[in-house]
Amino acid sequence: MNKKLDKFLQQIIRILFYTFVFLLPWQTKLIIKPSDNNFTEISFFVSHIILLLLLMVFLLYRVIKKDYHSRSSVMWYSLAGLSLFAFLSFFFAPDKVLAFYMFIILMLGLGLFYFLQEGCKKFAYVDSVIEKSTTVFVFLTSIFFHVLLGIYQFLSQRAFAFKYLGLASHFPEDLGVSVIETSSGRWLRAYGGFDHPNIFAGVLIIAIILATYYLAKKKAIRTKTETIESLFLFIFYFFSLLALLFTFSRSAWVAFIIAFISLVILFIYKKDKWALGRLAALFLFSIILISTIFFSYRELFMMRIEASGRLEQISLDERKDQLATVSKVLKEKWFFGVGLGNYTTYLKNSDFDRNGIKKADWQYQPVHNSLFLLWVQSGLLALVFFITFLITLWKKSREEAFVWFLLLPLILLMFFDHWLLSLPFGVIFLFFILGIF
Repeated sequence: MNKKLDKFLQQIIRILFYTFVFLLPWQTKLIIKPSDNNFTEISFFVSHIILLLLLMVFLLYRVIKKDYHSRSSVMWYSLAGLSLFAFLSFFFAPDKVLAFYMFIILMLGLGLFYFLQEGCKKFAYVDSVIEKSTTVFVFLTSIFFHVLLGIYQFLSQRAFAFKYLGLASHFPEDLGVSVIETSSGRWLRAYGGFDHPNIFAGVLIIAIILATYYLAKKKAIRTKTETIESLFLFIFYFFSLLALLFTFSRSAWVAFIIAFISLVILFIYKKDKWALGRLAALFLFSIILISTIFFSYRELFMMRIEASGRLEQISLDERKDQLATVSKVLKEKWFFGVGLGNYTTYLKNSDFDRNGIKKADWQYQPVHNSLFLLWVQSGLLALVFFITFLITLWKKSREEAFVWFLLLPLILLMFFDHWLLSLPFGVIFLFFILGIF
């Protein structure tokens, strides 16, 4: 390939990719098929368009460069199997348009994973197209705006709408809004720019742990750029931790603790005393911040921790009912599933209460377990291939630090929530994080 063309295409790829990474957390979208919930809505996000252009240019770059390598590993076969059974579930879906849309989203996610796995490689004759550290800093910069927004939302107890950034309005007095109900009234949880506080919290976990890792491993600060980076990471960590507390997401709190412990274990294994010292300092300041916020809003935190409130009990009962319902569906649809993205549609078409009256649309929710959701929508073999993919990815990347402290919180989030596989953003985000291992 001509060197000028090579540099030009690489520059285009970098611009598209870093633009995509910055826009990924923002929910700016064009709604094609409106719906009463986000699980059956068909929309095209601005980030999807950028990602599609990126993949097209990257494919052109690889073809022109004639850079072909064997892809016959178990990991790639697993992804092929997942894609196959996700596609086959289309024929069993009550809403085939929705199933096809979610299949396209899955293919975009897998395309992003392929790009990250190949784009970050360095071969003997060429540098990598993109850099992991730059990718992480662009991602954290974008998330920082959500952090500030989330803190503002909780402290002001209002979330304003702004359609060009995909922001919806949320007020504690509105029904259907995620709140904590105490003797002092209804308290709005922090949404950031996301559809739900639990989604915001899940993204924050990954962002905080990435910031922690880069903060801990910085050995020396020699340049102005390194000073700015370290200062940004330090500020980002504590503001993000504050925003995480304001989401009041219990599963995210647990995931953060596990991820932080895994990071400590990693640096103990590497015998990195400098990094452990940094982590100890962060831990001390974190305890001070958490204690201050906890005692300032003690009633709210105890309500979430003890799960003794009316809304907390409703939430726990709904999750138990969801597990019971998905078990019933799996008895009949265990092999091929009910169709990609079609679980709530299937329930709506078939589920009646004891009086023979259909439930309200908002009552039909995906089961709060991404693995069960994948199984019930795309079948048993899709689940087997996905688990095989995760295992082979871990084996392939276990020498990389990222896999140790990112995979654990991701798996925990998948066990306690569904958004990583039920929403377009979640699917793309999942494969983005898995791709940077």
